[in-house]
Amino acid sequence: MGKRFWVGGYSPDGGGTSLGIRAIEIGNGTLTDLGLAHAADSPSWLATHPKLPVLYAALEHRGEVAAYRIVGRDRLEPLGRPVEAGALVCHLAVVAAGTTLIASCYGDGQVLSYPIKPDGSLASPAAAPASSDPFAVPGHYPRASRSHQSTVLRSGKIITTDLGHDSLRIWELQEGELRLCRQIALRKGDGPRHLVEHPSGLIYVVTEHSAQVVAVGANAAGQWREVFRESLGDGIRAGEHFPSEISLDRHTNRLYVGVRGARAIAVLGLKGGRPVFLGTAPCAGEWPRHHVQVGNSLLVANQLSNTIEALGLDAEDGLPREHLSSLALESPTCIVAQVEV
Repeated sequence: MGKRFWVGGYSPDGGGTSLGIRAIEIGNGTLTDLGLAHAADSPSWLATHPKLPVLYAALEHRGEVAAYRIVGRDRLEPLGRPVEAGALVCHLAVVAAGTTLIASCYGDGQVLSYPIKPDGSLASPAAAPASSDPFAVPGHYPRASRSHQSTVLRSGKIITTDLGHDSLRIWELQEGELRLCRQIALRKGDGPRHLVEHPSGLIYVVTEHSAQVVAVGANAAGQWREVFRESLGDGIRAGEHFPSEISLDRHTNRLYVGVRGARAIAVLGLKGGRPVFLGTAPCAGEWPRHHVQVGNSLLVANQLSNTIEALGLDAEDGLPREHLSSLALESPTCIVAQVEV
């Protein structure tokens, strides 16, 4: 038996053709569609509970978050009614203890914390304080806040990206609510989309607008700042190509970045914490919105060409050079590993 995943996507309300959440499997490099796990409207991002057989879905264009009970290994059933979220809810993360779900809403910039009940269902959320644009200029039209991702750090704190305000925010979760600890401003126009934490404590952020990877870290006094910045190669151009997902290699010595518009995966090595561009390779499709690593392969959700691609990673430089298999799947946007509980 291979490794199984849940796949979310855009349905017609989001301009796609997905019917909902699907289950897939990969074994010996071959992808297999296990069928529709449950119908849903644009479940564009998925997250699993760490201790319960429960899957959460951001129903992006409905502005709701849904919980599903996992039935077997390829079926889901609703766990309560969907709960209201903000506009264009696009990302979910569950805190390690499994007590709270964090939702990021691109449309209105909200960051929401949902208490998780003992059975895994969701209670009504609490809204975190709204973002303040660090680059606001009096008298000028305000820029919109665009929350895009939340990540639980090893410290237990939570970090969120704001693509519209070019900033990161670090939070503490206190009694189910998010309390702001600090805001980290990047460069104006960066558009921070997603990030990943390295075991060293450095945080690597991929920027959608400037098409770069930025490393931020804290000094001895606890002050956060940018420490490194790297491009994604001469062929990746800001405003024409749009980075999406960033992930850390299982050996923690490389970063993988999907680049929409360039039909590519960019690979960066890490040398003393500094990201160093190694090269790009084709993603075997169009609009690589998300990817996950499985052993020595990378699974890529190519949203606009309607496929999941399995790409073999080169043992020397880590670039995805070998095309292992392809699976036709409508408008895929997110791939999440099934969790044994």
